[in-house]
Amino acid sequence: MSTLHVDTPGETDIVMSREFDAPRELVFAAWTRPELLRRWLGARGWHLTRCEVDLRAGGRYRFEWAGPDGQFMANGGVYRTVAAPARLVFTERFDDQSYPGETLITHDFTELGGTTTVTSTLRFASREARDRVLAHPMARGVAEGYTRLDQALKENLMNWTLEVVIVPVTDLDAAKEFYADQLGFNVDHDTKVGEDQRIIQLTPPGSGCSVVIGTGIHSMKPGSLQGLQLVVNDLHKARAQLVERGVDVSEITVFGPEGKRPEQEGDDLNNAGFVFFSDPDGNSWAVQQITNRP
Repeated sequence: MSTLHVDTPGETDIVMSREFDAPRELVFAAWTRPELLRRWLGARGWHLTRCEVDLRAGGRYRFEWAGPDGQFMANGGVYRTVAAPARLVFTERFDDQSYPGETLITHDFTELGGTTTVTSTLRFASREARDRVLAHPMARGVAEGYTRLDQALKENLMNWTLEVVIVPVTDLDAAKEFYADQLGFNVDHDTKVGEDQRIIQLTPPGSGCSVVIGTGIHSMKPGSLQGLQLVVNDLHKARAQLVERGVDVSEITVFGPEGKRPEQEGDDLNNAGFVFFSDPDGNSWAVQQITNRP
Protein backbone atom coordinates (compact mmCIF):
# COMPACT_ATOMS: atom_id res chain seq x y z
CA MET A 1 0.00 0.00 0.00
CA SER A 2 2.52 2.60 -1.23
CA THR A 3 -0.38 4.87 -2.18
CA LEU A 4 -2.56 6.76 0.23
CA HIS A 5 -5.78 4.99 1.20
CA VAL A 6 -8.65 7.15 2.52
CA ASP A 7 -11.79 5.95 4.37
CA THR A 8 -14.65 7.86 6.00
CA PRO A 9 -16.04 5.65 8.79
CA GLY A 10 -18.74 7.21 10.91
CA GLU A 11 -19.91 10.79 10.53
CA THR A 12 -16.96 12.80 11.77
CA ASP A 13 -13.84 10.77 10.91
CA ILE A 14 -11.40 10.52 8.05
CA VAL A 15 -8.95 7.61 8.23
CA MET A 16 -5.85 7.60 6.02
CA SER A 17 -3.17 4.94 5.78
CA ARG A 18 0.05 4.42 3.86
CA GLU A 19 3.10 2.17 4.02
CA PHE A 20 6.69 3.41 4.20
CA ASP A 21 9.78 1.29 3.63
CA ALA A 22 11.49 2.31 6.87
CA PRO A 23 11.51 1.31 10.56
CA ARG A 24 8.84 2.95 12.65
CA GLU A 25 11.37 4.69 14.92
CA LEU A 26 12.53 6.65 11.90
CA VAL A 27 9.02 7.28 10.58
CA PHE A 28 7.90 8.49 14.02
CA ALA A 29 10.91 10.80 14.12
CA ALA A 30 9.85 12.25 10.76
CA TRP A 31 6.56 13.35 12.37
CA THR A 32 8.15 14.86 15.47
CA ARG A 33 11.57 16.35 14.72
CA PRO A 34 11.68 19.82 13.12
CA GLU A 35 14.72 19.14 10.94
CA LEU A 36 12.92 16.15 9.43
CA LEU A 37 9.47 17.76 9.25
CA ARG A 38 10.96 20.58 7.18
CA ARG A 39 11.98 18.03 4.56
CA TRP A 40 8.51 16.77 3.74
CA LEU A 41 5.50 18.25 5.55
CA GLY A 42 3.28 19.95 3.01
CA ALA A 43 1.89 19.54 -0.48
CA ARG A 44 4.01 20.06 -3.57
CA GLY A 45 5.20 23.66 -3.71
CA TRP A 46 4.65 24.31 0.01
CA HIS A 47 7.57 24.57 2.44
CA LEU A 48 7.69 25.00 6.19
CA THR A 49 9.04 28.37 7.23
CA ARG A 50 8.27 27.95 10.93
CA CYS A 51 8.35 24.64 12.75
CA GLU A 52 8.09 24.65 16.53
CA VAL A 53 7.65 21.36 18.41
CA ASP A 54 7.34 20.91 22.17
CA LEU A 55 7.08 17.12 22.09
CA ARG A 56 5.33 16.17 25.33
CA ALA A 57 1.79 15.69 26.53
CA GLY A 58 0.48 19.23 26.93
CA GLY A 59 3.21 20.69 24.70
CA ARG A 60 2.29 22.87 21.76
CA TYR A 61 3.36 22.91 18.13
CA ARG A 62 3.18 25.59 15.46
CA PHE A 63 3.67 25.14 11.70
CA GLU A 64 3.73 27.88 9.06
CA TRP A 65 4.11 27.30 5.32
CA ALA A 66 4.98 29.42 2.31
CA GLY A 67 3.28 28.33 -0.89
CA PRO A 68 3.13 29.24 -4.58
CA ASP A 69 2.51 32.87 -5.52
CA GLY A 70 3.14 34.11 -2.00
CA GLN A 71 0.44 32.02 -0.35
CA PHE A 72 0.59 31.45 3.42
CA MET A 73 -0.85 28.74 5.64
CA ALA A 74 -0.47 28.02 9.35
CA ASN A 75 -1.81 25.67 11.99
CA GLY A 76 -1.08 24.62 15.52
CA GLY A 77 -2.33 22.61 18.42
CA VAL A 78 -1.50 20.66 21.55
CA TYR A 79 0.03 17.20 21.92
CA ARG A 80 -2.25 14.88 23.88
CA THR A 81 -0.26 11.61 23.70
CA VAL A 82 3.39 11.05 22.80
CA ALA A 83 4.11 7.31 22.88
CA ALA A 84 7.19 6.89 20.71
CA PRO A 85 7.39 5.16 18.35
CA ALA A 86 3.86 3.75 18.35
CA ARG A 87 1.36 6.61 18.68
CA LEU A 88 1.10 10.38 18.41
CA VAL A 89 -2.12 12.24 19.29
CA PHE A 90 -2.65 15.99 19.00
CA THR A 91 -5.21 18.66 18.24
CA GLU A 92 -5.12 20.77 15.10
CA ARG A 93 -6.63 24.09 14.08
CA PHE A 94 -5.74 26.16 11.01
CA ASP A 95 -5.51 29.93 11.31
CA ASP A 96 -7.96 30.49 8.46
CA GLN A 97 -10.05 27.31 8.55
CA SER A 98 -13.59 27.61 7.24
CA TYR A 99 -15.18 25.12 9.64
CA PRO A 100 -15.76 25.37 13.40
CA GLY A 101 -13.89 23.51 16.13
CA GLU A 102 -10.55 21.77 16.29
CA THR A 103 -9.57 18.40 14.89
CA LEU A 104 -8.20 15.52 16.97
CA ILE A 105 -5.54 13.63 15.02
CA THR A 106 -4.18 10.21 15.96
CA HIS A 107 -1.22 8.70 14.12
CA ASP A 108 -0.59 4.98 14.76
CA PHE A 109 2.73 3.53 13.61
CA THR A 110 2.93 -0.25 13.11
CA GLU A 111 5.94 -2.10 11.73
CA LEU A 112 6.20 -5.47 10.02
CA GLY A 113 9.39 -6.70 8.39
CA GLY A 114 10.95 -3.25 8.26
CA THR A 115 7.88 -1.67 6.65
CA THR A 116 5.89 0.84 8.67
CA THR A 117 2.20 1.52 8.16
CA VAL A 118 0.99 4.92 9.31
CA THR A 119 -2.73 5.02 10.07
CA SER A 120 -4.05 8.52 10.69
CA THR A 121 -7.48 9.16 12.17
CA LEU A 122 -8.80 12.71 11.86
CA ARG A 123 -11.81 13.32 14.10
CA PHE A 124 -13.63 16.57 13.38
CA ALA A 125 -15.96 18.51 15.62
CA SER A 126 -18.92 17.83 13.32
CA ARG A 127 -19.95 16.09 10.13
CA GLU A 128 -20.17 19.50 8.46
CA ALA A 129 -16.53 20.19 9.28
CA ARG A 130 -15.46 16.75 8.02
CA ASP A 131 -17.38 17.19 4.77
CA ARG A 132 -15.90 20.63 4.15
CA VAL A 133 -12.42 19.15 4.39
CA LEU A 134 -13.35 16.33 2.02
CA ALA A 135 -14.63 18.90 -0.47
CA HIS A 136 -11.13 20.38 -0.70
CA PRO A 137 -8.12 18.58 -2.24
CA MET A 138 -6.99 17.46 1.22
CA ALA A 139 -6.16 13.90 0.19
CA ARG A 140 -4.10 15.12 -2.76
CA GLY A 141 -2.06 17.43 -0.54
CA VAL A 142 -1.46 14.68 2.02
CA ALA A 143 -0.45 12.24 -0.72
CA GLU A 144 2.03 14.75 -2.16
CA GLY A 145 3.54 15.32 1.27
CA TYR A 146 3.80 11.57 1.81
CA THR A 147 5.60 11.23 -1.51
CA ARG A 148 8.13 13.75 -0.26
CA LEU A 149 8.39 11.84 3.03
CA ASP A 150 8.95 8.56 1.20
CA GLN A 151 11.84 10.12 -0.72
CA ALA A 152 13.31 11.62 2.46
CA LEU A 153 13.17 8.23 4.18
CA LYS A 154 14.91 6.57 1.24
CA GLU A 155 17.65 9.19 1.45
CA ASN A 156 17.95 8.93 5.23
CA LEU A 157 21.52 8.20 6.19
CA MET A 158 21.32 8.63 9.91
CA ASN A 159 21.63 5.10 11.23
CA TRP A 160 24.40 6.15 13.60
CA THR A 161 25.87 4.08 16.37
CA LEU A 162 27.48 6.14 19.13
CA GLU A 163 30.48 4.86 21.06
CA VAL A 164 31.45 7.73 23.39
CA VAL A 165 29.24 10.06 25.44
CA ILE A 166 30.51 13.34 27.01
CA VAL A 167 31.81 16.05 24.66
CA PRO A 168 33.65 19.08 26.15
CA VAL A 169 32.73 22.35 24.42
CA THR A 170 33.15 26.08 24.96
CA ASP A 171 29.88 27.59 23.72
CA LEU A 172 26.85 25.41 24.50
CA ASP A 173 24.54 27.16 22.06
CA ALA A 174 27.03 26.99 19.19
CA ALA A 175 27.71 23.33 19.93
CA LYS A 176 23.99 22.59 20.18
CA GLU A 177 23.42 24.25 16.80
CA PHE A 178 26.22 22.17 15.22
CA TYR A 179 25.06 18.82 16.60
CA ALA A 180 21.33 19.44 16.16
CA ASP A 181 21.11 21.49 12.96
CA GLN A 182 24.13 20.35 10.98
CA LEU A 183 24.51 16.74 12.09
CA GLY A 184 20.80 16.19 12.70
CA PHE A 185 21.09 14.86 16.25
CA ASN A 186 17.86 14.91 18.22
CA VAL A 187 17.77 17.33 21.17
CA ASP A 188 16.45 15.16 24.00
CA HIS A 189 16.96 17.61 26.86
CA ASP A 190 18.21 21.15 27.38
CA THR A 191 18.00 21.65 31.12
CA LYS A 192 19.28 24.12 33.67
CA VAL A 193 20.20 22.64 37.05
CA GLY A 194 20.57 25.40 39.61
CA GLU A 195 22.34 28.64 38.75
CA ASP A 196 25.51 27.41 37.09
CA GLN A 197 24.79 24.08 35.45
CA ARG A 198 23.18 23.44 32.07
CA ILE A 199 23.00 20.03 30.45
CA ILE A 200 22.10 19.31 26.82
CA GLN A 201 21.56 15.73 25.71
CA LEU A 202 21.53 14.93 22.00
CA THR A 203 21.03 11.55 20.35
CA PRO A 204 22.17 10.50 16.88
CA PRO A 205 19.18 8.99 15.06
CA GLY A 206 19.31 5.21 15.26
CA SER A 207 21.63 5.23 18.27
CA GLY A 208 20.90 3.87 21.71
CA CYS A 209 23.41 6.28 23.27
CA SER A 210 23.63 10.06 23.46
CA VAL A 211 26.19 12.81 23.55
CA VAL A 212 26.04 15.23 26.45
CA ILE A 213 27.38 18.77 26.45
CA GLY A 214 27.10 21.06 29.40
CA THR A 215 28.60 23.18 32.13
CA GLY A 216 29.78 21.77 35.41
CA ILE A 217 29.68 18.12 34.30
CA HIS A 218 33.35 17.48 33.44
CA SER A 219 36.84 18.90 33.72
CA MET A 220 38.03 18.15 30.19
CA LYS A 221 39.40 20.94 28.03
CA PRO A 222 37.04 21.88 25.17
CA GLY A 223 38.18 20.24 21.97
CA SER A 224 40.30 17.64 23.77
CA LEU A 225 38.10 14.66 22.93
CA GLN A 226 39.39 12.79 19.90
CA GLY A 227 38.12 9.72 18.09
CA LEU A 228 34.36 9.79 18.66
CA GLN A 229 32.90 7.30 16.23
CA LEU A 230 29.66 6.95 14.29
CA VAL A 231 28.61 4.05 12.11
CA VAL A 232 26.57 4.22 8.88
CA ASN A 233 25.68 1.69 6.23
CA ASP A 234 26.48 3.88 3.21
CA LEU A 235 29.53 6.08 3.62
CA HIS A 236 29.26 7.85 0.25
CA LYS A 237 25.72 9.01 0.98
CA ALA A 238 26.56 9.90 4.57
CA ARG A 239 29.49 12.04 3.45
CA ALA A 240 27.35 13.76 0.81
CA GLN A 241 24.78 14.60 3.47
CA LEU A 242 27.42 16.09 5.77
CA VAL A 243 28.79 18.20 2.92
CA GLU A 244 25.28 19.40 2.06
CA ARG A 245 24.79 20.50 5.67
CA GLY A 246 27.98 22.52 5.66
CA VAL A 247 30.21 20.16 7.65
CA ASP A 248 33.92 20.30 6.76
CA VAL A 249 34.39 16.56 6.23
CA SER A 250 37.37 14.67 4.80
CA GLU A 251 37.46 12.56 1.69
CA ILE A 252 36.96 8.82 2.22
CA THR A 253 39.99 7.04 3.65
CA VAL A 254 40.46 3.28 3.40
CA PHE A 255 42.44 1.28 5.95
CA GLY A 256 43.88 -2.07 4.87
CA PRO A 257 46.95 -4.32 5.02
CA GLU A 258 48.90 -1.69 3.11
CA GLY A 259 47.99 1.02 5.61
CA LYS A 260 45.70 3.96 5.00
CA ARG A 261 45.11 5.53 1.59
CA PRO A 262 42.49 7.51 -0.33
CA GLU A 263 39.55 5.54 -1.63
CA GLN A 264 40.08 3.88 -4.98
CA GLU A 265 37.53 2.63 -7.48
CA GLY A 266 36.31 -0.83 -6.57
CA ASP A 267 37.19 -0.60 -2.87
CA ASP A 268 34.98 -2.54 -0.48
CA LEU A 269 34.42 0.07 2.21
CA ASN A 270 32.74 -2.21 4.74
CA ASN A 271 34.77 -2.16 7.97
CA ALA A 272 37.54 -0.23 6.17
CA GLY A 273 36.12 3.08 4.95
CA PHE A 274 36.11 6.25 7.08
CA VAL A 275 35.56 9.99 6.85
CA PHE A 276 36.56 12.50 9.51
CA PHE A 277 35.32 15.86 10.77
CA SER A 278 35.45 18.03 13.90
CA ASP A 279 32.94 20.09 15.82
CA PRO A 280 33.49 23.86 16.29
CA ASP A 281 35.71 23.24 19.35
CA GLY A 282 37.91 20.67 17.61
CA ASN A 283 36.48 17.49 19.13
CA SER A 284 37.06 14.98 16.36
CA TRP A 285 34.67 12.45 14.87
CA ALA A 286 35.12 9.45 12.59
CA VAL A 287 32.32 7.97 10.50
CA GLN A 288 32.77 4.33 9.53
CA GLN A 289 30.81 2.18 7.09
CA ILE A 290 29.61 -1.14 8.48
CA THR A 291 26.81 -2.89 6.59
CA ASN A 292 26.86 -6.32 8.21
CA ARG A 293 26.22 -5.34 11.83
CA PRO A 294 23.17 -7.20 13.17
